[in-house]
Amino acid sequence: MPAPARFDADDAMIVLSDLQPQIVARGTRTSPENDLRKAVSILVEAAGVLGLPVFSSVVPWGAGGVAETIDELKGLPSIARSTVGVFEDEDSRRAIAEHGRSIMAIGGVSSEVAVLHATLGALRAGYAVHVLTDACGGFTGRTEDAAFQQMEAAGATMSSVPSFLTSVMPSITDPRAQAVFAGLSRFWS
Repeated sequence: MPAPARFDADDAMIVLSDLQPQIVARGTRTSPENDLRKAVSILVEAAGVLGLPVFSSVVPWGAGGVAETIDELKGLPSIARSTVGVFEDEDSRRAIAEHGRSIMAIGGVSSEVAVLHATLGALRAGYAVHVLTDACGGFTGRTEDAAFQQMEAAGATMSSVPSFLTSVMPSITDPRAQAVFAGLSRFWS
């Protein structure tokens, strides 16, 4: 299989699904909450540096149907949906399409539900998909692995926040790349 072509930040965007305090706290057993939040924080900060749109989709939760996001996503656009998958929701699909990007980097909780259905929906819609495994959390290692295998078999590229960001950033001498590397260094702390 040939190596995929390098891609440009102007053609990529980030789609995050169900990164809500209640879901992140309860819904991930495969990635410690602090590690997941750190990966998302680094991703969102780098997206701002590189001009990558970030789209968040959430589901109403609890008695009042609250659809808030984790602090790392505060101030970013988010759409509440009533479907399992982001791309099954008309408002979400339209908001993503308005960006005119063909490459989606996807993360969220849970890998077996939100990320799986967002990925399959994006692939059906003709997008190239990179699943950011460190920005995902699953129920168990077995079920998450099965979901990742299903996504990869469907045509998604399994990736990570560092791998994706270094694939879309400019030359390492560009100040934006230096800012991205500075953010990535937080993975070591």
